[in-house]
Amino acid sequence: MFRETILENWGNPHVAGLEEHRPVRIADVHFASEQFEQGGKAESLDAQQGRMINTITMTVTLQDSEGLAEETHDISMILCFACFDTLDLNSSMQQHRRRLPSLSTLSDENVQLMKRWIQECQTNHRACYTLPDSWIPTRLLDVGSDDESGSEMPRLIETANTLMDSRKFIALSHMWGDMTVSPPLRSIRSNYETMKDGVTPSSLPRNFADAVSVCRCLGVRYIWIDSLCIIQDSLEDWAHEAELMHKVYRNAVVTIVATSATSSHDGFLQRHIANIPAVRISYSLGNSGCQSLIICPNEYAQGQMGPNPELEDGINRSRWNTRGWTMQERILSTRLIHFCKNLICFECRTCMVTEENVSMASERDAIVKFELWPRSDHIFREPKTAGPNNLAQEMEALYKKWMATLEEYSFRQLTKQSDKLPAIQSIAAEMSLVVDDTYIPFAGMWRGNLKRELLWQSLPPLPIQRPESYGAPSWSWVSAGSDVRWLRKKLDNDIEMPTIQYPFDVLDYGNQHPKCKAYNYLEVQGFTKSISRIVPTDSSSSGSSSWRSIEYYFPFSLQVVDANGAHLKFGSARFDLKDYVPRKGAQLLYLHITEHYPSGLLLERSDTTEQIWFRIGIASIFTVAAGKEIVEILFTCGSYQKIIII
Repeated sequence: MFRETILENWGNPHVAGLEEHRPVRIADVHFASEQFEQGGKAESLDAQQGRMINTITMTVTLQDSEGLAEETHDISMILCFACFDTLDLNSSMQQHRRRLPSLSTLSDENVQLMKRWIQECQTNHRACYTLPDSWIPTRLLDVGSDDESGSEMPRLIETANTLMDSRKFIALSHMWGDMTVSPPLRSIRSNYETMKDGVTPSSLPRNFADAVSVCRCLGVRYIWIDSLCIIQDSLEDWAHEAELMHKVYRNAVVTIVATSATSSHDGFLQRHIANIPAVRISYSLGNSGCQSLIICPNEYAQGQMGPNPELEDGINRSRWNTRGWTMQERILSTRLIHFCKNLICFECRTCMVTEENVSMASERDAIVKFELWPRSDHIFREPKTAGPNNLAQEMEALYKKWMATLEEYSFRQLTKQSDKLPAIQSIAAEMSLVVDDTYIPFAGMWRGNLKRELLWQSLPPLPIQRPESYGAPSWSWVSAGSDVRWLRKKLDNDIEMPTIQYPFDVLDYGNQHPKCKAYNYLEVQGFTKSISRIVPTDSSSSGSSSWRSIEYYFPFSLQVVDANGAHLKFGSARFDLKDYVPRKGAQLLYLHITEHYPSGLLLERSDTTEQIWFRIGIASIFTVAAGKEIVEILFTCGSYQKIIII
């Protein structure tokens, strides 16, 4: 088994072309175990109670063709094997009992396990709690009652006009796939009435058919599937239903996720466990007697370290998790069941666990790039948040979480780039339930947090031009196209901050300015400084090329003309677009926002008669090393004025 696993998983390009077999050396063998806690204290680490052996990892190093001791250390790989100990398989304690994966995804054991996961979360997980809500989606797919054994055709229902035996429903999260090759079944105006009469099983894509099977096994009669429950060729219906998506995932009993599928036609219930090789070996430790281990290759973990590769590779690195729409579906769901390759995983705000009964909660914070959105029912309605200071801290935490979510979201892919803002609006809708602030829908930003959200920056490689199809203003992170970040920090804490702080105020925003031809505008008031020219910074001469240097983040020098007519460095800047060159003779302006790093925006005047500007970059008037302004008097001959940015 080791030999075949090495041959199948060796991915080093230097080795792939070898014609002859080579001896290998196996070293650094580790048996990874999980330690359990009970009553807040770790249990004793004896073989019977305290730990569960999950995996075996080892390093395989290629030796030369003669099998000599000298090894080629740069040609090596890490192998990971799933491990099932008979002590764990036969444990009398359910929470410690390891399970072999089922040959069938919807085996009786797995169905009962999924029901237990859901029930446990609904009953005992305070962090997952949602207030009772009678809300139900406009449309659902009725899959039939439990006792019909799948004999009745699913049909689309309008919930307001249907006598329902239950208001419980499940939601499906899935990838649609290539719409130009084979789009999923969709509700459109021409087939809508037919869908209400019934959907023939043969017309259901495999993902939908599999989702129907899961619903019937779990005893939930209704399911929400986006392409069926929204009339796709009706702009009015689509806009209305898109605003309610956060309620769909919040109120669903569970979101079933076709994590392993890359299109609607793949399906997610098929398994090939019978084809995975496995070996049983015996061992003994001290006086514990003879036990055995079942060992098989872990298909999620080759070349990776860590105790829970299923989470990192099976879920986080799945293609499903790279899509823009699926992000809000994941983080807004109250609970999810992931159908990965040969494995199901449960995820909620309290735990992550696989059908093999391997808990991933302890690694979750370190591995998952984002956490599920906090349930406002729990966080903002408990006694600990009653005071204004505590409430302010919770609001601050949500703003930071929003920005971190946007960073993750900016890397994701969308088939229609015009969906950039719609695919994030459900998270904003969920946040608006508890934040006393106004969301700016055409910019994807919060008015009360603009002082920070305006200071986004594009990550390299920088875009060549702004994506016009987004329709977003230059001051919005959406206009960057992708890959944005906020530094979200002051200068180093041990550095003395400037004593003078300059006010910055948001005055107004809107789709069209009432007094001039400014669209999707932002009107602000703050200190500004006219920039005479922008020149590249010579970081080599200053010796400041490290990541802590200002030149690393801001490779251009902003210069102003002093009283003697000489050019003086005023600040440092970074353009939003690659190889951007301001128009010849264009007016350039620095707008100061905050005493943070970065500190303001670089603007270019629009080619109009009005005083209208658009963003071309981000800037800082501070040096990192000294923690002071680049020039001591920041705004000599500057002005405190109102400006309009588009």
